[in-house]
Amino acid sequence: MEQPEVTLTGDDAIVSEVVRERAASFEARGFEFTGTKLEGSPRLGRFPVFSFLNRQTGLQIHLSFSSAGAGLNGGFVVTLTNKANRKLDLEDFLKLHGRPELTKYFTYRDPKPDIRSFAESFFDMLDGLLDTDLKPIIDGTTFEETPIDWMGYR
Repeated sequence: MEQPEVTLTGDDAIVSEVVRERAASFEARGFEFTGTKLEGSPRLGRFPVFSFLNRQTGLQIHLSFSSAGAGLNGGFVVTLTNKANRKLDLEDFLKLHGRPELTKYFTYRDPKPDIRSFAESFFDMLDGLLDTDLKPIIDGTTFEETPIDWMGYR
């Protein structure tokens, strides 16, 4: 099902350009870009989510980006979802597997860096993970669901 085109501006538009430039890297691993949608709320803010799907394995990769502002950090959240709707949060996965040094690529503080450079560094790191730590997962041979920290809300 074709999603309507989302018009992005500012930092979101820059990140969208980088995502499209890096789409070939995902395609080489069997993932097709399936679109961008806006999530969040008008009151708390909207953010783009870029989605990729591997039709053979049913695995989806969702990359969301939010800009820093008003004392809040900005950056990326990456979620992998399998056919059974089990989810892996990449940042949590890295912490669980003793790779917390890589989580610095996910977040930036206000005042912001050059967003294009930040996004390119993030995708360089992600590209390396897709060939190493995440390879069995993206190949569909295994899946690891990360625990959800409900932070007292459950």
